[in-house]
Amino acid sequence: MSETYQGKIFDVQAHAVMPSDYHNVAKAIERNTSLTQHTTQVIVDDICSKLADNLDGEARRAALGSDNIQVVTINTFFPPLPPERTIEIVDRLNIWMAERTIKNPQLIGIASIPPPPALASAGTSVASKGIEAVRRAINDLGLKGLMMASNYDNVFLGDRAFDPYFALAEELKVPVIIHPAIDPVEGQYVRRKNIPTYTGYLNDQRTTLFDLILSGVYEKFPDIKIIATHLGGGILTSLGRFRALSNRFPTDAWYTDREGFTLALPHPAEYYVKKIYYDCNNADARDVLHAISVVGHSHLLTGSDFPWTDDTFTRQVLGQLDPSHCGPIAYENAEILFNVQ
Repeated sequence: MSETYQGKIFDVQAHAVMPSDYHNVAKAIERNTSLTQHTTQVIVDDICSKLADNLDGEARRAALGSDNIQVVTINTFFPPLPPERTIEIVDRLNIWMAERTIKNPQLIGIASIPPPPALASAGTSVASKGIEAVRRAINDLGLKGLMMASNYDNVFLGDRAFDPYFALAEELKVPVIIHPAIDPVEGQYVRRKNIPTYTGYLNDQRTTLFDLILSGVYEKFPDIKIIATHLGGGILTSLGRFRALSNRFPTDAWYTDREGFTLALPHPAEYYVKKIYYDCNNADARDVLHAISVVGHSHLLTGSDFPWTDDTFTRQVLGQLDPSHCGPIAYENAEILFNVQ
């Protein structure tokens, strides 16, 4: 019988909201009529209260212990607003994130971004302001990466509106964390129970990763480091389908380069899938072992999804792995990605 892993954890998927935003987030949850009363209560009273802990709540301190690290993100979503207003909101979020993390070596703050499609539709000047806001968050505020939702207003990340953000991350040598959007594209069609939480977010993640692969993100930005949460939403079990359909529809494998030329992707989808880093949140040992067989343990990370879940299950799974895999996945791979000394 395996023992629970007791070592330190570098958690690349921990979440937060600004305390001042708690009531708005809670009200949005309460308006979701597809959730049962009990599910709503758990999210509002337990999860949201821990999200809004100002990064110093009892549960977060317990998760950090004396030597664990959390990479903290805010999963932003924007109602219809003037694009300039979304930049102001992101500035506020990033300033708060920096203030709460920069002096704590156990917390790594990640920059939020304004919605690129909305900014792009508003014109070059507004789009440039969005990029500069994120540049300030990294260069001036000291945040350590970019957070992207899997879609913004139903636009996946292969859209060219996102290219400047990938370019910025490559330039500044910081990772991009991709997490399922609050509202998955299919969410509006699945209003029974809590189905989007179980599968919709994962579907969104897998689709957006395949979209950015086929859009040539890794050809345009070859040094980009992308972290896909939740094991990429199942993309690692889709390689056979990608291969078969690519053979059937070979003309789908094209992209537009940074100069505007249309080119054929020089590699199959599987080649790019293996460039992505994946956190193993809520994956059991069978899932992790399969992922190791596809991308190797050097491209796998640990994420708890705090405070949706804690690290109990994660530690149980890590304890079932070969020790040669356990250390890199639990801590060492993320240590390298985030350049922690």
